[in-house]
Amino acid sequence: MTGEYRAYKIEDAAGVLQYRAVVQGTAAGAVNKPSAENEGKFIGVTQEAQGTQNRSVVVKESGRTFVVAAGIIAIGDAVQIGDNTGKVVSAQAELVDVDVNPAALVYVIGFARTAAGADGDIIEMQIQPFVKCTPVT
Repeated sequence: MTGEYRAYKIEDAAGVLQYRAVVQGTAAGAVNKPSAENEGKFIGVTQEAQGTQNRSVVVKESGRTFVVAAGIIAIGDAVQIGDNTGKVVSAQAELVDVDVNPAALVYVIGFARTAAGADGDIIEMQIQPFVKCTPVT
């Protein structure tokens, strides 16, 4: 199935908030809030809040979307999942660390198109997921 938006079932008992990164749930067609910072299995960003478990939530899978920042993010920064609520943080320092830390693995979910000055700011992000890890020599 193609398209930028898709409805998914939210598995989390507490539901999910608007403009938050979500990850693959335990079943096909389901999503969950991330369990921690830098979690893999990114699906997209919620476009609305859904407070009821097992109900549908609209998720943006590609293109530009709004997201909630968990701290300061500069325009153009690569971003990753920042916490277990689906906020995002800058991944710039972690991407540099990959070159010197043999255990580093960074799950980037996109790039900031506007800046965040504080926790809770809503920014625009280009969804463009990729993984960077230490190269094997």
